[in-house]
Amino acid sequence: MVKSRGFGVFVFVVCILASVQNFVVNSIGFLDAYTGSAFGCGHQWFECNGRWIPVIQSLQTFIEFSHRVGVPILTILLLVAAVSSIMRYRRWREISLFVGLSIFFVLLEAVLGGLAVVYNEPASVIATHFGVSLLAFASTALLTIYVRRAERVYGTYLASGERKPLRDAAPSRGFQWFAWLGLPLIYLAMYVGAYISSSGAGDAFRGFPFPDESGIDNFHHARLLDWTHRSIAMILVIWMVALVARTYRTRRDRPDLYRGAWFAMIFVVLQAFSGVYLVLSHVSIQAFMLHVSIVTGLFVSLCYVAIQSLPPFVPVHKGEAYPVGERSPAH
Repeated sequence: MVKSRGFGVFVFVVCILASVQNFVVNSIGFLDAYTGSAFGCGHQWFECNGRWIPVIQSLQTFIEFSHRVGVPILTILLLVAAVSSIMRYRRWREISLFVGLSIFFVLLEAVLGGLAVVYNEPASVIATHFGVSLLAFASTALLTIYVRRAERVYGTYLASGERKPLRDAAPSRGFQWFAWLGLPLIYLAMYVGAYISSSGAGDAFRGFPFPDESGIDNFHHARLLDWTHRSIAMILVIWMVALVARTYRTRRDRPDLYRGAWFAMIFVVLQAFSGVYLVLSHVSIQAFMLHVSIVTGLFVSLCYVAIQSLPPFVPVHKGEAYPVGERSPAH
């Protein structure tokens, strides 16, 4: 059964469902933070206001309880995806890697969420929770992508016993360093943004294109955060243009890197416009949800490019070279 085509389709579908559920849980969590619903169930975990199924008397209770209900659903889907992926594709180490990362970050996210409810955590811890939630989603999304890649070469493995790599030969070491540089940049931008949201400083943001927080209580603190966030965002845009330019030169040999860079470029432009909308709307709920949703896609795109720049875990043999412009099974 494990070797059947139908089981491969099952694994891929469950991975997609786990990724979608992860995104839904994260989105409700972002809405939870924006509306101040984290304590809609009181300072209790696992119960909600003293009951397993609470009486919904407020919007905050509904949002928080919905978030809690989504977590076990995600956990079940992820465990099914993890077990089935390992059963079918355990000979490709990328699958085991993303299974482990997905489970680790989802569990860590749940623990941080529980601690944030039981204890009144500071903004720095809540910002860390936000970053972990994006790492959890990125790991699940990459597991889905690599399950699809493994399925493309699984038939060859059954026919000949040969394990083909899931990525092509690595680009230059300089490009690898450059590709991975984007992850600390985007993570820092996300952390500062999440800290701004958690501390309530976002309400003080004024002015475009330059910050203008004058006339507001504690505006010096808000202005510093505003300048920091916008500066990191500008550096990220410049870095993204350079990434697209570098992948353009190797687009025939590595179209996967070029596509990933363009996806990231589109997301970073959308992120910039949503940031403008966020400031001009004085952090409206629509602008906030749009902003955090786009950054999720941006983060996954950058993780994809970084992972794709690494050498394949299964070595590329000389006999597996592909003519320039021809797509290999790994693409």
